[in-house]
Amino acid sequence: MTNPAFGCVDNTIRLRSGKYFNLADPKPDQFEFSDIAGALANICRFGGHCDGFYSVAEHCCHCERVAEIEGHPQAARLAVLLHDATEAFVGDCVKPLKVMLPDYSAIEKRIEAVVAERFGVDFEKYKTLVSKLDHEMLIAERRGLFTPDKVTWCGEDQVRILNIHFYKWSPDRAETHFVVQAERLGIAV
Repeated sequence: MTNPAFGCVDNTIRLRSGKYFNLADPKPDQFEFSDIAGALANICRFGGHCDGFYSVAEHCCHCERVAEIEGHPQAARLAVLLHDATEAFVGDCVKPLKVMLPDYSAIEKRIEAVVAERFGVDFEKYKTLVSKLDHEMLIAERRGLFTPDKVTWCGEDQVRILNIHFYKWSPDRAETHFVVQAERLGIAV
C-alpha cells in the first residue's frame, strides 16, 4: 500500500458541488452538470499560453454552434458540446503531454463513459464528427488567438478554415453560455 499524497482523499477530487469524484473508479452519481460547466469555464485552453483567457467552455460552445449551423441532430450536438467534459476532472492537458502519458487516455475514457451514462451521450457514434470539428476549431483558434508565426501545425493544411469570432468570455459568462446551450440540448441543469 502506498502512502497517500498530502491533501488527497484516496483517488478523489472535491468538486464545487461538494461531491468527491473518484478518478480511479468514477461513477455517474459522483458529479453534477454544474461541476462540469463551472470547471470548463475556469480552465484556459492551451495551458494558458494564448493571448488572453480563452476557456474550454467557450471552445465547446463554438464547436456546438458550428454543428448546429451544419444541421446536425440534437444528439450529435450534445456529444460535440460535451466532448471535453472529462477535462472538468483532469484539466486541459496540453496535447504533447497527453501523447507522452499513455495512461491519461485510459483515464479520460473511463470518465467519458460515466459522463455518457449520466447524460445519455453517444460519444462513440459521433466520434468522427467531434474529431473533425475539434480539429477545425483548433486551427481556427490557432489563427484567432495567437500572434501569427511561420510554423505549420500538424494537420493544419488538412482542415477547412472556420471563420469564428472568439470572445474570450469571462469564466462566469462562459459558464452561462455553456449551461444555456446544454439546456437547449435537453440537459436538465
